[in-house]
Amino acid sequence: MNWIKQLFGLGEIAGEYLKERQKLKQTLKLTKLQGEIDIATAKATAAIKQQEHIQTWEQTYVNMQRESLKDEVVLAVLLIPYVGAFIPGVQDHILVGFQYLEQMPYWAVGLTVAVFLAIYGIRHRNANRLAAPGLRDKDVAEVSNGTETRPS
Repeated sequence: MNWIKQLFGLGEIAGEYLKERQKLKQTLKLTKLQGEIDIATAKATAAIKQQEHIQTWEQTYVNMQRESLKDEVVLAVLLIPYVGAFIPGVQDHILVGFQYLEQMPYWAVGLTVAVFLAIYGIRHRNANRLAAPGLRDKDVAEVSNGTETRPS
């Protein structure tokens, strides 16, 4: 009879062991899930902060553009020859200036035109097809197809 009591005692110990083991497994699963939740939360927080930084930078750029006089200066420089064409004492100087501009290297004229276009934000019609750091082909395709989705 003693051996039956010992057997039941071992059964109780084994039962307690299995219960404790099951609790440990549940705790481990909960810890893993909490870790995954923490990682997802950290990623979402980082994405939100990055988006806020981008928006802040873009807004700062827009504000700088509004307060800058460079656009007006560039426009004035571009309009000087056209206005000067109507002033009799300046007309000859403008024509001579354009004759000298004809002799400038192609790359110098192209660079000047590119700077003026960049200042005014004018882009080539195929600019969205050009490679840009950080953009994936999918992003460029969405913009060019007009299916761009923006987070609200």
